[in-house]
Amino acid sequence: MNRRRKGCKSTAAQTVPGRRIRYGRSLLGGVIGALNGERVLQGASFLKDSMDEKFASEMLTIIDDGTREKGLASAPFDGEGVPTIKNTLIDSGVLKSFIYNTYAAKRAGTKSTGNASRGGFTSLPGIGTHNIYLLPGKYNKDDIIASTRKGLLLKGLTGYGINSVNGNFSGGANGFWILNGKIVHPVKGLTIAGKASDILNDIDMMGDDVDMNDTFASPTFRVREMQIGGR
Repeated sequence: MNRRRKGCKSTAAQTVPGRRIRYGRSLLGGVIGALNGERVLQGASFLKDSMDEKFASEMLTIIDDGTREKGLASAPFDGEGVPTIKNTLIDSGVLKSFIYNTYAAKRAGTKSTGNASRGGFTSLPGIGTHNIYLLPGKYNKDDIIASTRKGLLLKGLTGYGINSVNGNFSGGANGFWILNGKIVHPVKGLTIAGKASDILNDIDMMGDDVDMNDTFASPTFRVREMQIGGR
């Protein structure tokens, strides 16, 4: 049975026995992949034509900071010796920057953003991120749950998140069902689906609970409406 649920939300990180699950990264990792300058040059990014355009909720700001003090992936230089920077990738829903190493930047007619990465001393430089984080909002997690009339508190997600090439999303999910602002029972074996444009524009609440002790830090946030299949 397929149903459209309003008030679905995604948690950024949840501690479970023996493992730390990062749901914000699972859902939004494809957005970061779409900002890869090499993918953009190849035409393999759903954001390739979106520079300086608003494509997401104004609540969404994503920053990549290679200079953050005590950041797990901070470094003075990238894999090519280019100084790292604090780079606002998405500012209030507007795409502001792709990420480049020197080779991709030269082909694109721009400068490296200090995002060259290497798997080892002998490997060719690819493109990677440093410390990614979503700018926190003003709501706490309990506020978000309490204001949700009907929805899913996401506790598990399988799949590859948003597809960085075409912007489609589909994955398996489990968690807790919310009804009238309260958690009522667990659910599992669901599928959630949508398009990046819909998911990102439907973010209507951003939490204040971002944990910066991660290389992809996301607070709790709510997606107003997503397609959910299951019973």
